[in-house]
Amino acid sequence: MTSNTTTPGGLEARPPAARPERTPAEIESDIERTRVRLAGTVDAIAEKVKPANVARRGVEAAKAQVVDERGELRPDRVAALAVAVTAVLGLFVWRRSR
Repeated sequence: MTSNTTTPGGLEARPPAARPERTPAEIESDIERTRVRLAGTVDAIAEKVKPANVARRGVEAAKAQVVDERGELRPDRVAALAVAVTAVLGLFVWRRSR
C-alpha cells in the first residue's frame, strides 16, 4: 500500500523525498548564498525601475524612431511626426476656440 493520494484537482500528493541530514554550517551556507543571490536580484530590479533609467530608455526609444544607426535623421519619420504634432495642436486650438 502506498501513501500517495489524489487531490480533487487530479494532482498526486506525495510525501517529500528524503533528504540527507545537513549540518547547521551547511544550512547557514545555503542561507548566505540565497541572501547574496536575492540581494543581486533586488539591486537589478531597483536599477531597472530607477526613474532616471526609465526616462533614459524612453528618450533612447524615441530617438531611435527618428534617427537611423548612422545618427542621421529619417526624413519620413520626421515628416510623420511633424504632421502628427500639427494635427494635435490644430485640434487643441480648434477645441479652445469653440
